[in-house]
Amino acid sequence: MRARGNVQRRLMRFAVAACVVTGLTGVVGATVALGSNALNSPVFRPGPTGGTYVPRTPLPPGKHGTLIWWRPVPAPAGARAWRILYKSTAWNGTPVAVSGFVVAPSGPAPSSGRPILAWAHGTTGGATWCAPSTIANPAQDFVDYFSPQNSYEFDIGVPALTTFLRKGYVVTATDYQGLGTPGIHQYLVGSTEARNVLDSILAARHIPGSSAGTRAVVLGWSQGGGSAIFSNQEAAYARPVRVLGSVDLAPAAGVGVDLEKQVPPNPNATPASEAFTNSELINFYRGMHAAYPELRLSQVLTPAGRQLEKGDGQMCSEKFGDVVIYHYVGNPTAYLKTSIPQVWLDRINQQTAGYAPTTAPSLVIQGTDDSAINPYATTAYVQRACRFSQPVEYTVVPGGDHTSIVTSTQNEYVTWIANRFAARPAPSNCK
Repeated sequence: MRARGNVQRRLMRFAVAACVVTGLTGVVGATVALGSNALNSPVFRPGPTGGTYVPRTPLPPGKHGTLIWWRPVPAPAGARAWRILYKSTAWNGTPVAVSGFVVAPSGPAPSSGRPILAWAHGTTGGATWCAPSTIANPAQDFVDYFSPQNSYEFDIGVPALTTFLRKGYVVTATDYQGLGTPGIHQYLVGSTEARNVLDSILAARHIPGSSAGTRAVVLGWSQGGGSAIFSNQEAAYARPVRVLGSVDLAPAAGVGVDLEKQVPPNPNATPASEAFTNSELINFYRGMHAAYPELRLSQVLTPAGRQLEKGDGQMCSEKFGDVVIYHYVGNPTAYLKTSIPQVWLDRINQQTAGYAPTTAPSLVIQGTDDSAINPYATTAYVQRACRFSQPVEYTVVPGGDHTSIVTSTQNEYVTWIANRFAARPAPSNCK
């Protein structure tokens, strides 16, 4: 999940939110038809709210991870970058087209191929155009949504991108299924997101000039932190690539334990942050219904919640959160039903990480002052993960909030990743 620590900044935008609350079924962003490969696909042209990709129907033949097309985009100095569309699958094996981007150093590559760093981004929203690859220059160092340098409705770029490029890594960045491409985004559905991440690695290996090899590490934050864990748990899907580890920053790893109140509530939650988190629960329920059609939204959402669910498909995360906060702060039961049926809980618990072993070591980083991801839920995930044999290093950042740990702990996770590629023993502080 992706609620922010600085609630005041969001509350200051109530006036903006008030202008859109009567238009929850607003206009969809421009759709750009794209060809099936690099030779006949036109240049991508983002609209004012971003663009979307339209793959051909049916999808071209080939296994998951097959590259459908790729197009050059601006890249940092000494690198090349491509916007891509590739084949992946949902949790049940249904083929889907997924967009993203890939960045690679332009210098000579080792004969064994370059190491691969797969970035799994945090929550951007439920609308199709809330896809980080759709901006004009996606291949840049991470810029937070709240930065004055960011004019988009979501976080952009990849943390430490230029550092990873200097180290000789190929960097992949999936948008996930349903963001950038048709269909409803299966938000926080662990196996779907993991397959989208892992297939971005396989797709990068098909780009001429990328020189991507067969060793990879996944770096994820928030929604992407949970995706990184599931990618580590399900890494066999990516063969012949070997996943050597995952970095899980403030991971959305405990959806089930949070909803079933198996851990104490988030000590940093305020009424506004709780309302924003509930807006992301609407996004979650919408994605779960898309993944598991037997689940009925009327079982978990009130009639008012169903109306908001329609708006979730029209807005990116921050704007949708503002709408929910403006209308329902202090009254969280107005749109979410107070009890969750067991049929939902059974599926939700399948999206809770740590009940299956990872295939490689992991580094988990959590700030104590995170108002989006419950620190108690992250600690509970680490305790589950430590029951298995793979090393788990858990770093708790005193005073760290949801966003700040992405940059404040960069030296730690960059070094940890380099050590995995160098085949050094992974540390663990499991007790």
